[in-house]
Amino acid sequence: MLKPVSKQAEESQRKAKEVFEKNRQRELDLIKERAKADAIVAEKTSRLKALRLAKEAADRAELAAAPPVKKTRTTRAKSADAAAVDKTAGEPTKN
Repeated sequence: MLKPVSKQAEESQRKAKEVFEKNRQRELDLIKERAKADAIVAEKTSRLKALRLAKEAADRAELAAAPPVKKTRTTRAKSADAAAVDKTAGEPTKN
């Protein structure tokens, strides 16, 4: 036997509301999970920033306590072509 149209409409509306509420609850759960993940990332970032700042402060203190290092000037080695030119520079040319 067929149900009256109003009963079918009510049942369809009830099913639609159930599906809508289920989807809405799923979205709310995802938002909560995303907020938790964001909080974890923010906490980790702040912890790493604190560690970096502490290390930088320790490095600055260490540099301030150490005597300045005198830089020495280094000379570059001559290439083989330049050495050959220098060896022949003092000799007279042979024609």
